[in-house]
Amino acid sequence: MKINVILICFCLFFSSSVMALSPAVIGGVRGGVALGMMADEEVGTRVGLRFGAEACTGKKPLILFFGGKFYLTNISGRYPLSFGLGLVVYSGGDGNADFGPSVSLIFDRPFDINRLFFEAGIDVADSGKLQLQAGYKL
Repeated sequence: MKINVILICFCLFFSSSVMALSPAVIGGVRGGVALGMMADEEVGTRVGLRFGAEACTGKKPLILFFGGKFYLTNISGRYPLSFGLGLVVYSGGDGNADFGPSVSLIFDRPFDINRLFFEAGIDVADSGKLQLQAGYKL
């Protein structure tokens, strides 16, 4: 019951902010095949804010995440590389939720497509889960 209240508050608090931020469609592997929406916005010259939700085919069908994006470097002077650090919640299924940190590398503009990005990392909720995703900013 307590987790449901937290999830509802999370959705209500952040859903009104999504349209002010840059929305993106994301999908890939994250504890199963996942597809969802994310909001991403620069809050400083080298720091960004990211949050979103995904539906997943794994044991926990709902994934919520919130975190930061920290610019590292440009690969070959053309492709920005950032470090992602945040909190991830795997919920649903048996009624229990798994919380944990998430770390990833974010590759922006692969193949010279400005709105495309790739993300690779690990979610440490209950146990380590591989995170391989692609996204397209709307």
